[in-house]
Amino acid sequence: MSVVSDRLRSTTVAVFAVAQVLSAPLTSVALGPSSDQGPISDANQSPVTPAGYAFAIWGLIYLASLALAAYQVLPSQQARRVHRTTGWWLAGAFAASTVWVPIFGSQTIWLSQLVIITLVVCLAIATHRFTRLGAAETAAERYLFRMPVTTYLGWATFACFAGFGTTFRSLGMPAEARWVSEISVVLVLSATIMALFIVGRLAAVLGFVLTGCWALVAVAIGTYVDSVRLAAILAITVVLAVVIGRTLRSPERDVVLLG
Repeated sequence: MSVVSDRLRSTTVAVFAVAQVLSAPLTSVALGPSSDQGPISDANQSPVTPAGYAFAIWGLIYLASLALAAYQVLPSQQARRVHRTTGWWLAGAFAASTVWVPIFGSQTIWLSQLVIITLVVCLAIATHRFTRLGAAETAAERYLFRMPVTTYLGWATFACFAGFGTTFRSLGMPAEARWVSEISVVLVLSATIMALFIVGRLAAVLGFVLTGCWALVAVAIGTYVDSVRLAAILAITVVLAVVIGRTLRSPERDVVLLG
């Protein structure tokens, strides 16, 4: 792969890492107060909508993404295999995050849900690809690259399934009904199944667990349906049990947890 291609890829990742941070304020300026995510989410609240405080995690995710972008754009990093195999997927993830904000702000919620699915897929593929390469070569790679990716993936995974609840509400699903509660429990269980695949097979899962459990706790606190709260608590328990069990059995515990 040419030096020009490496530079183009790393620059694209960096540009979209910055763009996703600027997307919310620029959307607010362009579309006005009606584009604010909070009121739109409140108007389409479902039993799987996390408590409002949970969304503060975006500050950490954006900061970690910027650290990742700065790390991989360094001249000494651009040609490394780990970046060549993951870079375009991360660019895709950051681009999806960037466009999600104005799409959601325009209240085209079904389309925003497709975008967040794309975000999760890109992050999951990037995680799978660096896992296949083995342990991180340096501490910098571990903390400035691998952990930011899985930290993002943990939140995005559960936010994606919560987003289905928001989408269904926007399409006419009532806030309360027996079948609504059942669908909401299925969404939590589906997110848990995906989480178990990630923490059971991929590397650097500590970041995923921290933000994923953060989301589940927020769902348990924010929901108004007891069965959803129970499902979220059980999900936290199962995910933690799998991570602890895998870590204790593994001869490379630092790889499992930190990459």
